[in-house]
Amino acid sequence: MTIWSEEAAVMGLPETEKETLRDLARQVSRHRRGGGELDSLPVRQQDVLQRMGEAERQVFMEELSRADAEQGRKEFHAALSQWRPQKGEPDPEGVP
Repeated sequence: MTIWSEEAAVMGLPETEKETLRDLARQVSRHRRGGGELDSLPVRQQDVLQRMGEAERQVFMEELSRADAEQGRKEFHAALSQWRPQKGEPDPEGVP
């Protein structure tokens, strides 16, 4: 993590604003994973993104990273739970 830790970025931001930024980050993450581009976000969300100050932007980017990582973990675990080795498939060392 950089010098701009979450603690430094959120100083002075009310909890309601931080929660709004977390929610927006989750929405943007879902939108992007669904193939959407930022230009196709709802107008209200685009407006909020464009009006962010430095502290808000830092919190948003950190929350967006967390949301993307969490979704990636969920997708990985879902794929892993569905994987079954094929009968007769050699193990990773090549032993049948």
